[in-house]
Amino acid sequence: MEIVLASHSTLARGMYDTASLIMGKSKNLHYITAYLDDSVNFCDQLKEITAKISNQKIVFVTDVLGGSVNNELTKFVAEKPNWFLVSGMNLPFVLELLNYSIAYPDDNLEEIKGKLASLVETGREGLQLVELNEQNEEEDF
Repeated sequence: MEIVLASHSTLARGMYDTASLIMGKSKNLHYITAYLDDSVNFCDQLKEITAKISNQKIVFVTDVLGGSVNNELTKFVAEKPNWFLVSGMNLPFVLELLNYSIAYPDDNLEEIKGKLASLVETGREGLQLVELNEQNEEEDF
């Protein structure tokens, strides 16, 4: 299974770099930083990055639901039944997805859909309000 991180900002590159730092480089983790350079067409980038992996199961992860990158990928992913799209990229989700893609690369499409739903919950759990108090401020990390 291939993973393509995509964002309008440098988030996708940063997430790629961080995941690579924590887990080591992975040949199935890719990123696209869209719309930062007017001379680079996002659709062309998508076609280029998927040309070599188009027959694989691919999970595209975008930053914002309804954003330009997500909207473009919605149309792009609709063409292939073995491609998936998840929005709301965060590090806990990406790390868990990378672990899953390494451990279970041959899961069928229904298993992948179920696991993606579970991983989305993991990503949501990673988003927390940290209550600060005097005890937090005094702790050394």
